Amino acid sequence: MKLGVRQLVKKMKKSRLVSTRLEEEAAKILEEIAREENIDKATLIRKWILSKITGHKLEKAAEGYQKGLISIEEGAKMANTTLWKFIEYIREKNIWPPIQTKEELEKELKETKRLLKQV
Repeated sequence: MKLGVRQLVKKMKKSRLVSTRLEEEAAKILEEIAREENIDKATLIRKWILSKITGHKLEKAAEGYQKGLISIEEGAKMANTTLWKFIEYIREKNIWPPIQTKEELEKELKETKRLLKQV
């Protein structure tokens, strides 16, 4: 997704500078990867950090789902992703909710059907 100049400026206004130190070898590897990817180091680092944040949110939401603390829908919201992407993630990780009673399953199925009709 390419951003226009106005969108980029608007997005940059909402950003905050974060810095860190790296060992020399790690910095060299970072530069090599940035060259391979044909992007600057800052963009590469930002891309990796955002990817890790997304992964962390998915992991935490999936953990809550697996423990039965939250529903699939709540997990998707918590991970800031779509219901379908969250379902895909928990399938890939082979994550299942705890065993539920028939009544609990029927209630969750009803709620899922209601939400899917909104999509």
